Amino acid sequence: MRILIVFVSFIVLSATVFAERNYVIYDSKTGEKLTVSELAERSLKNDIIFFGEFHDDSLLHLIQKNLLADMYEKDDEIAVSMEMFERDVQKYINDYLSNKITEEDFLKNSRPWGDYKEFYKPLVELAKSHEAPVIAANIPRKYAAVYTREGWTGIQKLLPNERTLVAKDLNIREDQYQKEFYKTMMQNMGMDPIATMTPNEENTMYLYYGAQSLKDETMAESILEQWTKDDDYKIIHFNGDFHSNNYLGTVQKLRDRNKEVKIAVISATYPDSGKALEFDNSFKSKCDFMIVLDEKPKVDITQSMMGGHLAQNYIAGHKVDLKLDPQNKYLSGVDEIKFFNPIAKKASFKILKDLDLKITNAETDGFSYDIKIAADDSLYKEVTITSKGKEIPLIKVNYSGKVYYSPSVTLFNQKHSNTPGIISNEKNEGIYLPGGSCYPITGKDIANFEMNISVPLDFTIVTSGNQDPESSTKDYRTFNFKSELALDDMIIVGGRYLRKDTVYDGKVFSLYTFNPSPAADSYLNASIEYYKLYTPLLGPYPFSNFSIVENFFASGFGMPGYTLLSNKLMALPWIVLAPGSLAHEFVHNWWGNSVYVDYELGNWCEALTTFCSNYYYNVLTKKDDKALDWRKKALLSLESLPDKSNYPVMKFKYQTNNDDAAVGYQKGAFIFYEIYKLIGDERFFNALKNFSKKYKGKRALWFSLMSAFDEVAQKDSLKISVRKIMSQWLNEKYIPTLKLENAKCSNDSLYLEISQDINIYTSVPVKINTFAGEQWHNFTLTGKANNFAIKTNSKVKSVFVDPDYQVLRHLNKWEIPFSFGRILAEKPLLILPSKKSPDYDVSVKFAEMVKESEYDIDFKSSDDFKKDSSWMDRHLIVLGDTKSNPFFKNLQKVYPENITMKDTNITINKQKYSSNGNILLLNTGHPTNKNKLMSIIYCQKMESPEQFRRLFHYLSYSMVFLSKTRMGRPVAEMEIFPNIEDKQELQYYFMCDK
Repeated sequence: MRILIVFVSFIVLSATVFAERNYVIYDSKTGEKLTVSELAERSLKNDIIFFGEFHDDSLLHLIQKNLLADMYEKDDEIAVSMEMFERDVQKYINDYLSNKITEEDFLKNSRPWGDYKEFYKPLVELAKSHEAPVIAANIPRKYAAVYTREGWTGIQKLLPNERTLVAKDLNIREDQYQKEFYKTMMQNMGMDPIATMTPNEENTMYLYYGAQSLKDETMAESILEQWTKDDDYKIIHFNGDFHSNNYLGTVQKLRDRNKEVKIAVISATYPDSGKALEFDNSFKSKCDFMIVLDEKPKVDITQSMMGGHLAQNYIAGHKVDLKLDPQNKYLSGVDEIKFFNPIAKKASFKILKDLDLKITNAETDGFSYDIKIAADDSLYKEVTITSKGKEIPLIKVNYSGKVYYSPSVTLFNQKHSNTPGIISNEKNEGIYLPGGSCYPITGKDIANFEMNISVPLDFTIVTSGNQDPESSTKDYRTFNFKSELALDDMIIVGGRYLRKDTVYDGKVFSLYTFNPSPAADSYLNASIEYYKLYTPLLGPYPFSNFSIVENFFASGFGMPGYTLLSNKLMALPWIVLAPGSLAHEFVHNWWGNSVYVDYELGNWCEALTTFCSNYYYNVLTKKDDKALDWRKKALLSLESLPDKSNYPVMKFKYQTNNDDAAVGYQKGAFIFYEIYKLIGDERFFNALKNFSKKYKGKRALWFSLMSAFDEVAQKDSLKISVRKIMSQWLNEKYIPTLKLENAKCSNDSLYLEISQDINIYTSVPVKINTFAGEQWHNFTLTGKANNFAIKTNSKVKSVFVDPDYQVLRHLNKWEIPFSFGRILAEKPLLILPSKKSPDYDVSVKFAEMVKESEYDIDFKSSDDFKKDSSWMDRHLIVLGDTKSNPFFKNLQKVYPENITMKDTNITINKQKYSSNGNILLLNTGHPTNKNKLMSIIYCQKMESPEQFRRLFHYLSYSMVFLSKTRMGRPVAEMEIFPNIEDKQELQYYFMCDK
């Protein structure tokens, strides 16, 4: 009776689906149309039948069931072989077929596919009802995964009982099957199927293909073992169509084993949209029987689902011995390299073009390969190794040569210099060696390092990791380091350093300086303070030490376990100890230096580090005014961002200039603030602790962070999707403009309408002043128009929308102080001193440097405007003083009331200063055009354009007065706003009737 019920329900379901979709079965050799029964009869003339299915096509699965039922009507001796079950569950299948265990126990132990009950159970039950064998043909997934990681070498290391679950032999054919596999994989990953893969991507793909071939080998071996054991039984094998199309895959592997066995292949296809289910002559070479189906609705596989990119092999281990000779700017080294996957096909790495190479096998037992060296770019050469047989587990690279690249000159819109590598004992130089200059790299490495570095006795080496005891000879000392976790880079820094240490909580805090530093204790104490503040928020500190290292070029770099700060910066403790400097680099030990970034897929770490340090440090230290100031300045930086330089935060990769910083640091950090206020501080930092723990020593993506926030939100049953909300901010180029459209009172209720010009989900704080006191409410905007009603219990005097800058939004004109950054973003006209002035030549050089720094400006001498009035319609920057630049006579009426400039005297808030030796940057309104802005750079005796570099650190300031000769805090600073009384966009004043 049970069997009857199964078949009755099958017929009903079959009729329903068949009524919706059509199909035709063809004999591929003759073009004849066949019924399912005729297909059964013809296919049974063979020993082994392959049925290539589309796993998610319900109609094709119904045809499978009909076919198998028809076959059993004609012949009871048919074994069912299945890709869907793996060899290690054969015992449970056998026990279930012989009724030794229940179906529940069978399913619990056999790892069935998710759609087993719908699609594959009927096949098993048919075989069971006819007491026929069911073959678990496939390789266990975990062993296929072993192959993708470790290749055939990994398979050979399996224990004897495990080894029996994998095919005895593997023959990887480089044929049409391989081409089709590569094409399909690349399409599924969102890649161009004809794109050229890098050698390291090709190696990964080759291992994937090897695992696919190993599946085919194992299934073929399983099928043939059953047929050999009892050749009275026919075998029908069900697999994904790729394994049997064109007589390749498992079919080919079976024929390699037995050329006499008779095989039939059943395949399926969809015609082009709108075309009839007709026979095609191409079927003849593809299979014996072709099922042509109406195309079913398909769900597209998106890039995000498939990862969007192909993982590539990378270096996972370095054992490096280096000898550095600063006198001759020379290094020699040897690196024993272990790739994450064995080199089954190809591997490549980069190293500086100046270094001579010699490559050998670290294990020479029969390994052979070809080497190709080509220019990768102007700095590096790419070395490609192609295996000629066995998988290569290790290679040894010897290299030597001169490494001397002077640090790059920084433009006005850049904070940091850099170099691909330098070794020097010249004055104001030293050792700085990133990956690629002192060991080979692939660009995607996460590696464990053992590093032994020999330098002259008077040099000290600093790098990441634990340091073992030093050793020394007559002329050299050797520093020995081991990384504490896998690193994405291990940069070597060296110089004639003085070192000072202190220990807290078992961690060593160190300072390396070229000369005694009066701020040494302040820096070390600050590091310990950061440790105390951030470990409860972000999780355990990832390293055993933290060092502050003085550098010989402009830098503010965070490395795993240390930070590299320029010597000029180190002399300014008031800057170093500000939230955005040393604290920022300390927090990078979590974000970017222990949880790593895949920059091509989006840089999240600068935004998160900026939020945690530049902003949240103020919250931790209860400096609410500084926290508000950060939020305001972050929004101001976005107002100064030219539209051509704006882009979604998701696309931020690196900071190359100040515009990138506005997007990747400021806007990105404010997005984290939006999430922070949405879910609260406890959930926010619990998510970060989980995130740092899960991804320590690994790369993480924006998606990883969104998932971490979603998990804590779901745990507390918050009815919000953090992923969706965060994604809207990350993928949107623009930020909203808010407006208080309407406000009215009725009895004890207040009605508000708040609009935004783009659809963004955000929480907006509103301050309501009543006669009973001040009230704060948060309103959630979900669309462009949003209406709210609240009880006030008192007459309302005024309403202020987001008065403390807690929403990532555009600012209104009255909220934006005059600033240098705003004016630079408006294609200003720079008016230089007179050509007769001794300052003119320097001013021209300054103007040219501003243009080189990618600021879009024009510049002319003040001499050109004696009769030319075009300046009246331009934003202006006026450079010089009242003597050198006659244009200043046009500006007297626009100076703020509390600032005056006359010859050598400057008065600020009634305090007189000499302009000699100082620079005043004043940003204010235009002298004749209320719609334009103006910057004044008041300076006497221009010795060099470099003296103006500091001004570009004050882009958000309205007024700053600096000493030209003394580095330090500004002599004076001020915020200046335009005189605008109408602020109705976000404010409303009114009296309510009782």
